[in-house]
Amino acid sequence: MDKFTFENVESAQGAVVKVAGQDGEVELEVSTVDRTKLNGEQWDAFRVMLKGKADEPLEQGTYRLTHEAFGEAELFLSPNSETEYEIYITTQK
Repeated sequence: MDKFTFENVESAQGAVVKVAGQDGEVELEVSTVDRTKLNGEQWDAFRVMLKGKADEPLEQGTYRLTHEAFGEAELFLSPNSETEYEIYITTQK
């Protein structure tokens, strides 16, 4: 998770990440990466929005994401719809 930083993930915007779940591997596109209100002197905080396919929905839960920009990271995904997912990251500086 050390490499799952705002800068690294932002560089993957528009790219496809591999997501390993209970039923195999799914590919999601990194659609947006933006800072959240909590970001500041004490916290590094950002949100990652991902897009998938309607015929490959994922449930809310922890998944292993893989991309060359950040390596591998176990992260909690929340679905917003059949095709849209979000991840919130908040770490103390």
